Amino acid sequence: MISKNYIEANLKYFDSRFRHAGSTKESLFYSKLALMELCGWIEISMDDIVVRCAKKRIKDAANSKMLHNEIVRKNYGFDYERNFRRMLIRVIGLIGTEKLERKLNKTAHSKFVSTLSSLKLARDAEAHTYVKGTTRSIDAPSLTLSRFFDVYAGLSSLDAKLRKMTF
Repeated sequence: MISKNYIEANLKYFDSRFRHAGSTKESLFYSKLALMELCGWIEISMDDIVVRCAKKRIKDAANSKMLHNEIVRKNYGFDYERNFRRMLIRVIGLIGTEKLERKLNKTAHSKFVSTLSSLKLARDAEAHTYVKGTTRSIDAPSLTLSRFFDVYAGLSSLDAKLRKMTF
């Protein structure tokens, strides 16, 4: 199961601090921190899903080492197609990935992928900047928190279906 308590608590904390911020600049800091925190959690959760799936099935130590060194460690990002799906394909194969995706609720999966795309755009816009002034706009932590619930639902669904699959 994907861990959600810490990230949810962190996002709620940032939202509370945002609402009680003493300045626009302070509220921007909490907004940016919430966004970065969520995106980091998504990457770790995707890695955990792939590793957990593989650990149950990989018996050869060399393959286990390859999983960590070549598949997980070399993955940077949380885009569904470019990052997560690519890791799944490398671990369970293209056929297994198609089989998994067919088992998912299409509407919920589309919402999950769309939310990841929105988060990636927001994260990429903020990742290589710093809060210099107060004219910028960053999504409030409450919006980041609502996106978290969509992502959590998508990851949980994928994880649950993946655990039930046989290869």
